[in-house]
Amino acid sequence: MDLDLLVAFFHLEKTASAMLAGVNALEALIGPELFLKYVQVLLTDRGTEFTFADLMETAADGTKRTCVFYCDPMAAGQKGSLEKQHSELRYIVTKGVSFANLGLTGQDKLNLALSHVNSFPKKKNHGKRPFDLLQFFAPDLLDKFTAFGIQAIEMDQVFLSPLLLK
Repeated sequence: MDLDLLVAFFHLEKTASAMLAGVNALEALIGPELFLKYVQVLLTDRGTEFTFADLMETAADGTKRTCVFYCDPMAAGQKGSLEKQHSELRYIVTKGVSFANLGLTGQDKLNLALSHVNSFPKKKNHGKRPFDLLQFFAPDLLDKFTAFGIQAIEMDQVFLSPLLLK
């Protein structure tokens, strides 16, 4: 099930340890049962920040919790809707500009950007927003992400621009 929901954790560094911390944070946020139910695959590129694949796939108790798959270089089609989600986030968090200069200084600001991206209607989903799909297919996740600070924005209030973070 592809909900097109974009979730991210703020990091100051782009390292394998930071990415592993992000996967662990996601499991802590939604709980081990929901992690096993919904995070069956982690799809990524072959960047050095994703070299801890074995650790990302393994829970603290040593059991397998997910599978990491690497996309081929220059093969955006292998990433499915993930590439489109990233491009929508790039309307707010423009590539090549420092996060601090954009006003992205922590998880609260990142959650604001994610809230707007996830509230944007998707043509491929017949105008439904990722939050609409989440509410219908995975309300147990909706509660977790809302409590974390990623919340639905009214459609007429969605703003995909760097000015959102100012």
